[in-house]
Amino acid sequence: MVYLKWSLSALRVSVGNGANLTYLVPMLSLNRTAKIVAVLFVTNLVGGCAMAVANHISVSPTQSASPTVSYQSAPLTGLQFAEGTNNFLSGPVVMGKIDNSPEARPQLGLSQADIVIDEMVEGGLTRFLAIWHSNMPTQFGPIRSVRPMDPDLATAFGGIINYSGGQKPFVAAMKATGIYNADETSEVGKGTMTRVTNRVAPHNLFVNAQVQQGKHLDLAAPKPFLAFSPEKETSMAGVMGKPVADVKAKFPAATALWTWNGRAFLRTQDGKALTDALDGSQISAQNVLVLRVAVDRSFRDPRYGFVPKTLLEGTGKGQVFSDGKVIDVTWTKNSASSYVQLDATNGQPVTLAPGNTWFELVPSDVGSVTVDYVAAVKNATTASPKPSK
Repeated sequence: MVYLKWSLSALRVSVGNGANLTYLVPMLSLNRTAKIVAVLFVTNLVGGCAMAVANHISVSPTQSASPTVSYQSAPLTGLQFAEGTNNFLSGPVVMGKIDNSPEARPQLGLSQADIVIDEMVEGGLTRFLAIWHSNMPTQFGPIRSVRPMDPDLATAFGGIINYSGGQKPFVAAMKATGIYNADETSEVGKGTMTRVTNRVAPHNLFVNAQVQQGKHLDLAAPKPFLAFSPEKETSMAGVMGKPVADVKAKFPAATALWTWNGRAFLRTQDGKALTDALDGSQISAQNVLVLRVAVDRSFRDPRYGFVPKTLLEGTGKGQVFSDGKVIDVTWTKNSASSYVQLDATNGQPVTLAPGNTWFELVPSDVGSVTVDYVAAVKNATTASPKPSK
């Protein structure tokens, strides 16, 4: 018979990875046979624990690499969005003919437009054709009647055009474009247009843009517009242009002033900051395209006189302002269904800064453009004063 006398003592075990394990094992007072049994017991215990630790370390899961994020580019601004985060991009543009009379200001939603085109109308005043896509507002306005150049300006973008009526020839030309035409009559009962109560007619017709786009997701998204650099500093004007303080586009009865503030061009309309009724912020643009254009005055309205038609098909001269700088360009537009193309004086296609763009279509005969350039810093050395006699 083997007799065992038990006591507890700590046993420290070292395993292969440098870790130490401490166990309480029975220490025995026993004869030779019992010692052999105890040694085998402890050996198996230690070996099993070491194996368990080794197995635990070897099968620890490794951290997987972060998933790759795909981005999609907004076709009218060049801004990048993580795939699936901007549902507006898969839908059509929503356009609106926006009033620019003093009674219509401040307009709502212009700060969210991808593109705005400033065009001359009768009396030398201006109105806007605004195009929303990547940043669709809840509501925008006020909208007014269509003009003869609008079909040529809007066709390339497709989607939806909103206006409040117009001369029969102009409305017929717009409907012939194939764009979805929306006016107060066509939109009755759809929840897409609203006569607001805090403004006086005719400056109170507004478009519920998100609702309207959602009802026309069968219409295609716009084709990519021009070309955009990854950063404004790498745009063609940013790399090659001359620094400017501001640019003034003067129409017979309206003046637009764009002033560079170090981040964007801020718009002043007829001597006052043009703001957005959404939040009171001043309207700004990353790109201002000032194009000199011809005007057709062959249409005469019995009541309002000659109705000017901006001619933006053909070719002409202009300037592109991005990143606080300007370059001279040649513009070309081959047809109503094509975008305007811009080429620098070296013949290379122009790249714009990512972000929104405003066009100033200034008549060559009755308009003017004034650019205030930033004076170059001279590194002249100061001569040492001569010693007095």
